[in-house]
Amino acid sequence: MASKTFEDVLFPGIDVQVKGVNDCSDVLVVEAVSTVRPGRCPNCRKQARRVHSTYQRTLEDRPLGSHRVTIRLRVRRYFCDRRSCSRTTFVEQVPGLSARYRRSGTGLLNLNS
Repeated sequence: MASKTFEDVLFPGIDVQVKGVNDCSDVLVVEAVSTVRPGRCPNCRKQARRVHSTYQRTLEDRPLGSHRVTIRLRVRRYFCDRRSCSRTTFVEQVPGLSARYRRSGTGLLNLNS
């Protein structure tokens, strides 16, 4: 029987790689990196080809037992290379985990519904 990974337990079916987990008192801090395929520009829908930079997003997610969960997610910012597009860069989203402008994981949306 294969053992489960952190990804299997914390992010089933979500394209992230867990780099570390720290138990800080009542908060579980999960360091993760996006592994999604390059996205499409939200304006013109052109497939991204070039990475502009990366940065870390901090998301609050569903509690795990008595622990609050904070996800430190490394995501990529891409260039939009279509000259006619008004957007020069955009940030990837991780389906099932992140959404534009949200500071909480999308799992919290399901708890509040």
